[in-house]
Amino acid sequence: MMDEQIGVSLNRVRDCILRIKQSKFTTADVLRKYLGHFSSDIGTEATYSFNAQFGALLKRNCDYLGIKELEKNISIEDDHGHKTTSSLWSIST
Repeated sequence: MMDEQIGVSLNRVRDCILRIKQSKFTTADVLRKYLGHFSSDIGTEATYSFNAQFGALLKRNCDYLGIKELEKNISIEDDHGHKTTSSLWSIST
């Protein structure tokens, strides 16, 4: 059996980052713009976590997206008040 993949548009991710209109933002902030909400993947290994995979996508494509990672594993809350971690990013200059 072959595993499936879910496509993510880098152009749309870049547009979401620009719509945040802040010099510093988290992976969760980008996900909120991209998906319309942010929910932590409670109890899900990073290998299977959409949020973790989305963060890895940001890191792999930081040059194209015009961003740089400032800090990782910062403590945040999702839209339901659950504690989780995220990376902090900034627009590259």
